[in-house]
Amino acid sequence: MKLFKDITLLKKILFNLILPVGLVALLFSCGNKARAYPIEPDPLGSGNVKWAETQMPDGWTKVANEDGATLGYSKNSGLALIQVDGYAFKDLNRNNLLDQFEDWRQDFETRAKTMVDDISIRQMMGMKMNPFGSWTVSADTLDIVIKSSLGLGYRQLRAPRGGRDDARTKVNWNNMVQEYIEALDTFACIPAVWIDDPRSGDVSNWPSNLGLAATFDPEIGAQYGRMMSEEWRAMGISMQVATQMDLATEPRWKRIPGTFGEDPALSMDMARAVINGWQSTYDEEGNDLGWGKHSVNNQMKHFPGDGAAEGGRESHTRDGAYNVFPGGQFFTHTLPFIACMDLPGKTKAVTAAMTNYSIGIEADGSPVGGDRLGTSYNPYKINQLLREKYDWDGYILTDFGILTSKNYGVEDLTLAERLLATLESGCDAFGGEGGEGQKDIDLAMEAYEHGVAKLGEPAMMEIMKKSTERILRTHFNIGIVDNPYLNLEVTETVANSTEHNDAGHQAHIKSIVMLKNSDGIIRKASAESVKPRVYIPRVFVPATGGFRRTPASANPGFDLEIAGEYYDLLTDGLAETYTGPADSEGNPTLSEEDILRASEEEIAKCDFAIVRISNPKNGNPTFTESRGMRDTEQLSINVEEERKTFKYLPISLQYRPYTANSEFVRKESLGGDMIGVIENDTMQLIKENRSYFGKTGIIKNESHLDLVLKTAAAVEKVIVVLDMSNPMVFSEFESEVDAILVGFGGNRAGTLPDKAFLEVIAGQVEPSGLLPLQMPANMETVERQFEDVPRDMKCHVDSDGNTYDFAFGLNWSGVIKDNRTEKY
Repeated sequence: MKLFKDITLLKKILFNLILPVGLVALLFSCGNKARAYPIEPDPLGSGNVKWAETQMPDGWTKVANEDGATLGYSKNSGLALIQVDGYAFKDLNRNNLLDQFEDWRQDFETRAKTMVDDISIRQMMGMKMNPFGSWTVSADTLDIVIKSSLGLGYRQLRAPRGGRDDARTKVNWNNMVQEYIEALDTFACIPAVWIDDPRSGDVSNWPSNLGLAATFDPEIGAQYGRMMSEEWRAMGISMQVATQMDLATEPRWKRIPGTFGEDPALSMDMARAVINGWQSTYDEEGNDLGWGKHSVNNQMKHFPGDGAAEGGRESHTRDGAYNVFPGGQFFTHTLPFIACMDLPGKTKAVTAAMTNYSIGIEADGSPVGGDRLGTSYNPYKINQLLREKYDWDGYILTDFGILTSKNYGVEDLTLAERLLATLESGCDAFGGEGGEGQKDIDLAMEAYEHGVAKLGEPAMMEIMKKSTERILRTHFNIGIVDNPYLNLEVTETVANSTEHNDAGHQAHIKSIVMLKNSDGIIRKASAESVKPRVYIPRVFVPATGGFRRTPASANPGFDLEIAGEYYDLLTDGLAETYTGPADSEGNPTLSEEDILRASEEEIAKCDFAIVRISNPKNGNPTFTESRGMRDTEQLSINVEEERKTFKYLPISLQYRPYTANSEFVRKESLGGDMIGVIENDTMQLIKENRSYFGKTGIIKNESHLDLVLKTAAAVEKVIVVLDMSNPMVFSEFESEVDAILVGFGGNRAGTLPDKAFLEVIAGQVEPSGLLPLQMPANMETVERQFEDVPRDMKCHVDSDGNTYDFAFGLNWSGVIKDNRTEKY
């Protein structure tokens, strides 16, 4: 007989032996004493029945309890109902007793805590796996990969990707997975939780976090969270690998679009509002009900903040492994996380977190907390700071790939020792691990045995139980354990609804920042009988390499059909034959020379031009999502060999070539690996120098500047529309144009929707957004600022005398001054 059945059978035998004694004791106890678990059930359907079953069109059975939980299960799985006090419960461990964790009348913390005792160490390790799914999603069947994963105890699974699978496929897939879990008799029945990063394609379109921040209105962030959580739960997704709340104090850092900007106060307010909206369920009147059917657990990330990246280098690769704190602001970066531990709603606190990859370095070169370790391995950052000092006991998932390419500070440990180190430091689950199935479970069990040998079995068991309990809370609090099944009608009508997209569109409009508006070229619309003649040039975007490869493109800045609703349009043509480098099949690709520009005479006849460009894009070999130190096809397998050839270059925020040779460029980096060097026949450790002094950065889209300047020379009035992901140096073109609008993109949906920009340009909507970031006067001030200090740059002053500082923005009347600018 299987181990699980042995455990539950033993419990039932013991229960029957002590039952008579228990009944006698009960007769002599006070009437209101809590009942002891497990509880012997009544026959199904006996007495005062307070539940009813309904067979659902999607193949599962709904059980409605009077004034209680709604259950969902499959009659084909073998999972049975039991009845106590007239109510129905699911017999999750098949012992025909009501255990405390099966009783939906108990709070979710109690249920999670008591269920841990019914789970084996091996199943606990399965629950800690968090792989990107390599299974094939189907509406009709489960493949061997997903069945094997479920059989190993995997319960935190990547949701089917947005835009790829239709609603029926998602519903059937979820319901088949949950039914398969119910049929497994080796484990206690713990339904799968689907997790995902912010989605696009099958959900409503909202601004990025940075765009939400540009509204300076936390209520818009709360509305986003409320609506998006409804959509996610309609598709069965109940854990978001977000919300990102790193402080964007380093303007060159690549991940700024996912943040709420650089200001601690604004970031704290936005993060709390967004997560509160995601986690609470609301009734039709907007009342907060706490945890419920629309609730989605959120992982605040990347604790303790990853925005103080030295020189702006990103920590997904070894060249970006260090966050630095020359201004002594390490604890400032934890403020948004602390804020989310005290939510205004009934869910009270954020339930989960994700660590960053980085090693923190103080101004004197010493590591934050004393250990030169990435956060997932760092007991100071997690156990001492997050768990003890901040008294937060939520679920922590490591960021992905820390065992291999992001193993900063533990390179000399074995894989099993690294797994153990994450558990000892206070993490609960392994991001990205589990893709090799049984092999990964065996590795995790090896880590457990190392822990027993190192700490003793009681201490290691306590770590395992506590970390598993934290994971289980995120299953119980949202009701998935009671009902994990989906309804196709709900999925089709809630996700990506017109109502939610309309709300998202209004949020997009409110996120647009008008930086310049000379002579009121953008103004309230008037009744015009003739459409203005407007030139919208094609914009060349070169091919990208790395993790997400895209071909070169040369599209007009706006969809011409949408723009044609507002203007009489002129644009450029394209050559029939391309002249760019050959692709993998030998065919020529698009080059910038293949754009056939409109003539200067045609352009000059236009009332104005709208040029849509992106901020300067870094082309340095610094960001490749897990392929070592450089933008190559192969995983770096020899760090020391890579180190010999890798060149650190400055990340530039201007289009024209930038050479980092000012007095403010560090000649000695703060961060750097400790390298063994032999001196006088003695091995010594010295810090690697990652300075880029005297080097010139690589910018991929310098042609965007050329396009603006060329257009400005050909037409009297120019409006520049910027899709912005980072601060930038405006002095290269600002004085040559008449108006500048900035948008910060959609959430995983790329750039801001065309229609939002065009409604503002056409004067149908007054702009109201404010800058959530400073715009530097030049690269010298970028080098002079400290990576960890908010709002410490000299800002650009434009030809109209306005300073592009944090919280600056224009409306039709001029500089915006309202309660938002007063508060922040």
